[in-house]
Amino acid sequence: MRSINKNQVFIGGAALLLGLLIYLISRPLNHTYLGFFIRIPGTSSYWNPRFLNVIGGVLPSFLHVFAFSLLLGGLLACPKIGYLVICSAWLLIDVAFEAGQGQATFASRLIPAWFQEVFILQNLRSYFLMGTFDFYDLGSTLVGALAAYCFLIFTMKEG
Repeated sequence: MRSINKNQVFIGGAALLLGLLIYLISRPLNHTYLGFFIRIPGTSSYWNPRFLNVIGGVLPSFLHVFAFSLLLGGLLACPKIGYLVICSAWLLIDVAFEAGQGQATFASRLIPAWFQEVFILQNLRSYFLMGTFDFYDLGSTLVGALAAYCFLIFTMKEG
């Protein structure tokens, strides 16, 4: 059995924190799931630096699939085929969620009523109904999955 690949887990965690930071900087808090937990008095506006106008829209999509692929890949420390399965699974998950935003009414009807009672799932219906489908996000997700696979292979521990 292979041991946890700490480098992969660390980089995955750092990528996840970077994505979180981008959301905190470039998105209005009342438009994100985080906004429900972070209540700062008098913060109806947000700061959106110019460089985030170019990449800030698609960078979270890239970082999401990249970070979670690295975190899971590093924790499982599997062979190349396992890394391919992990990156492909996260790619499919992210593509499904993006496509769900494009078909919001249909996607929101698929969500069971009991999700309203589950902490992390309670806003899933709003995610689809209030989200925006973007082809650039799909492309960014694909690039993130490919980058994650390459990074996992490059940093894998042999034997």
